[in-house]
Amino acid sequence: MSGLIHLYLIDEAVFPKTLTGSSQQKYQQLIDITLSNGIRWQTVELNMRGFIPAISMWDKVAGNSQLIEACSFHYFPNHLIAPDAEINGSFGFFPSEMITDLSDVMEENLDFDINSYDGKQLVKYVEQNEGDLDPDAYEIVRNAYYRTFRDAKEQDKSIVILMEEL
Repeated sequence: MSGLIHLYLIDEAVFPKTLTGSSQQKYQQLIDITLSNGIRWQTVELNMRGFIPAISMWDKVAGNSQLIEACSFHYFPNHLIAPDAEINGSFGFFPSEMITDLSDVMEENLDFDINSYDGKQLVKYVEQNEGDLDPDAYEIVRNAYYRTFRDAKEQDKSIVILMEEL
């Protein structure tokens, strides 16, 4: 089953400091705020079997901080929902203060060759932990994330990642 991974640019100030309701209700409010106020910047069409190893690889290449991977799925503005909350869906968020550092590291590592010796070692590690890495999926994810982070940095925006099953 294929899915769409949408990367939005958004002004972090549009998110409230508090929300009421269940975690699922808060999640829906965050989606509504994003759809009303965000700009869909990039969309990637991949199934999760392709996306997860690709985003894991990009995270390893771009600093190995585990932030890219973790924040793409369950990180919320202003900590409005606990990361381990039971919600039906995922919501990724990168605050603007995180964007600058990650964007710079992404730019430094954009041309990393996954076919080099070091690259093959990283691919082996990712495949042992996340499943087979499709080099085309990696390239698509790397480019979409790099462009979105670069542009968010230039515009002083935050990023929201929404995933949609087809």
